[in-house]
Amino acid sequence: MTPPKTKKKELDRRMEAENVSQVKYMLELELERLRERTDIDINLFLGVDGRIFASSIPSHLTTPQYRLLSTFKSNLSHLCGKLKGEDLELSLEQWKGGMAIVAAVGDNSFLASLLAGANIKDTGNRIQEVINATHVLDHIFEQKPWNDEYLAQYPAEVREELQKLSRQMFVDRFEHTRSYRKNMKILDFFKNKIEKTVGVGQVDQIISVTFNELGTSAPYMEDKSWNKFLDKIIDEHIRKTIGDIQADEYKKLWKMELDRKLKKY
Repeated sequence: MTPPKTKKKELDRRMEAENVSQVKYMLELELERLRERTDIDINLFLGVDGRIFASSIPSHLTTPQYRLLSTFKSNLSHLCGKLKGEDLELSLEQWKGGMAIVAAVGDNSFLASLLAGANIKDTGNRIQEVINATHVLDHIFEQKPWNDEYLAQYPAEVREELQKLSRQMFVDRFEHTRSYRKNMKILDFFKNKIEKTVGVGQVDQIISVTFNELGTSAPYMEDKSWNKFLDKIIDEHIRKTIGDIQADEYKKLWKMELDRKLKKY
């Protein structure tokens, strides 16, 4: 992840799903956002075999919501059969207790949006919102590219939603990524080295000044940036205290340790 050059870019950081856990998190985030902006009661993302991949369900179901969900489940095998056998793309299912907007997501999955106590006349703009969500879910589920060139193929509403999800993913989950954990361990390595060399009182100041000079901070560092960080720490903050001979020796030893840690993590 490239560190920003300006404060504005740092506030616009984005993150795509890197593993199954993050894919599921992003799917559920989109289902939750869809439910919030449309007042849909329940969203379910399922495979055509009936497996639930992700869902957004109220923590406490009302009686109408519970009955509608039960009705949907009892009709699930029928709906799956229609999706598999009839190349169904969109269906409005009306039952006594409410309705479901069922929309295909790719070839082997679908989105079911349940509205308790509603009927087909109440769909309003919800159908278009659901259709937009199917494109978003398909993009996430199939782990398609997140570059601007690829996203340009989508309608503006879909593209904007994917960008919002990516930014929210960064806010919510970046600290759980491998790169973040790696950078925090490298930062601890430097803190320990600086403390042993010039004393604990100067550690925070030296580190803060050096990151400001590089225009970034520890969580967003790349491997090559850590080598620049090491050079600055030694040449601009430690050399004047310990002298050239010892500074050169420290730079050589620290670089060897740093390279090992970068490869290890």
